Amino acid sequence: MRGWELACPRCATALFDQAAAPQDTKDSTSEGSARCPGCGAEYVRRAGIWQFLRPEDQERIDRFLADYTHIRRAEGRGSIDPGYYRALPEVAATDPLAWQWGIRQRSWCHAWKLLFAASAAPQRIIDLGAGVGWLSNRLTLEGHDVLAVDVSLDDLDGLGAARHFECSFARVQAHFDHLPLLDAQADVVLFNASLHYSADYVVTLGEALRVLRPEGSIVVLDSPLYRRDSSGRQMVEERHADFAQRFGRRSDSVPSRAYLTSAVLAELAECYGLQWERSRPFYGLRWAARPWVARLRREREPSRFEVIVGRR
Repeated sequence: MRGWELACPRCATALFDQAAAPQDTKDSTSEGSARCPGCGAEYVRRAGIWQFLRPEDQERIDRFLADYTHIRRAEGRGSIDPGYYRALPEVAATDPLAWQWGIRQRSWCHAWKLLFAASAAPQRIIDLGAGVGWLSNRLTLEGHDVLAVDVSLDDLDGLGAARHFECSFARVQAHFDHLPLLDAQADVVLFNASLHYSADYVVTLGEALRVLRPEGSIVVLDSPLYRRDSSGRQMVEERHADFAQRFGRRSDSVPSRAYLTSAVLAELAECYGLQWERSRPFYGLRWAARPWVARLRREREPSRFEVIVGRR
């Protein structure tokens, strides 16, 4: 784990002495276990991934993953070609989700120039909602020390797919409300198209700030943002109805906030004494025209994406 200091996500007791912390590996035969000296919970490592879901969260996460994995497989995500993962976020124009990866690529390039390009010093970064680990891979290639966190271990669309990368980085299965880390370790906590999966932004952001060093940054990428809360609520209902029609399930068995608004960001800033720096990447002319088209058609406002950076 390259010096990441692990803690029990149930009781916050340190799991290993720093000198004895196990090393992460991509070796598919790598297994191990750790028992918390505080509460007795046992955690395992399989295929190089430490599994740190709390037992009391397992049923809820399993329900979420049943819907999530089913829908994402039906959308055509993932590949058996290692080259596909190594090229991400670049994909072929024929990829069924090329439009979405185009957004991811522009967000990543914008965030890189804004946050990382001018700094020669390696940073310790937690990639929350890492998925297959493409962003963790990019940051590791640039010399940063990255911890990839996700609830999915899927071999095509979760942390299991990170075996295809040529470089290695630490991977843990965990919920972002209960991170298996001691306090104040990261320079950057990055929500990678994931903050909107939170059921309670105050809880989720508080946990991110707990593991962040005082001078560190919270970064939010690719979470849908609306001016009006009513637009976000309408989007959520439209999405659930679309999923039900196309995939046979609404994907609402586990609640989430699903979108952000400027008012929500202001509330979080006041709650935690944060200052947000918000900037908007250019996603192309068609994307920029969406609000005007929606007004002409008298439709709800479309979502927008921003790179949002928070500091104490």
